[in-house]
Amino acid sequence: MTTQSIYYSIADLQLNITFPSECNLPELLPNFEPFRVSFQSDKPISCSVTVTEEEFPFERDKAKLLSDISIVWGDNFTFYETEEAYYILIKTENDPSIQWKMRSSKDFRKNVIYCGPIDKPKNQLISWFCMVAFAQSALLHQCVMIHASVVMNDEGGYAFLGKSGTGKSTHSKLWLTHNEGFELLNDDNPALRIVDEEVRVYGTPWSGKTPCYRAESRPLKALVRLRQAPHNIFYVKEDKDALLALLPSCSAIRWNLNLYSTLINILVVIIDKVKIGELHCLPDKEAAQICFSHVQNYNK
Repeated sequence: MTTQSIYYSIADLQLNITFPSECNLPELLPNFEPFRVSFQSDKPISCSVTVTEEEFPFERDKAKLLSDISIVWGDNFTFYETEEAYYILIKTENDPSIQWKMRSSKDFRKNVIYCGPIDKPKNQLISWFCMVAFAQSALLHQCVMIHASVVMNDEGGYAFLGKSGTGKSTHSKLWLTHNEGFELLNDDNPALRIVDEEVRVYGTPWSGKTPCYRAESRPLKALVRLRQAPHNIFYVKEDKDALLALLPSCSAIRWNLNLYSTLINILVVIIDKVKIGELHCLPDKEAAQICFSHVQNYNK
């Protein structure tokens, strides 16, 4: 089988994806196209992903089950660990006896995805596998993926965190409507990275249901956790409270102590450099204005 390798720059890190040569990459992964680059030797490769139509073995009796539930895949998902690797298995909807899978090295630098014949209907699955691999491997480069919606202006980016259904996208839309000069950077899975002692927020190929795939970045000005309430009140979070506000929204494998401790160290630096807040709010104009007034022009 002949292959082709394509490079993508995400958060100034390279993701290398290898596909069978006959695949039409722009059609298969259109959300990745804004991030496509030629090989750049001056930027570190976060991870490599090989997508293959040839199934690789998985010996369940030699593996330890770490999780069998996923927000995205529900009970069709299982996550295993062996001495050398991690395995993620996804049952197919039409035939539960068939399982698509990804095998990853313990640091997620090297990954292999099998999902049967590669075609367009599998683009969400392949994209999701790539996101998991990138999110874990990027931690080793002072970069963390978060579940958030991000708006930006010329000066910086502002990220809104919260549980699914809290209203992150709604709050971003309120900022775009009522606070002049803002645009959407990403609506689901942006990346934060510490670069030269500055925290920056980046767009990524993963933006949930909103097709916002922008290969741009801004200095991160604030991270705000949203909570639905019958009023609009902003609270500043510091130290331990700030860590607890950020941690639930971060992508990290909790069972890998090296990656998890790396995540904590990254968050400690972010907390020291960026304003962290919690907004109890209604989905209205006043919420966006109150939040903006608390975080604009803020310097730690």
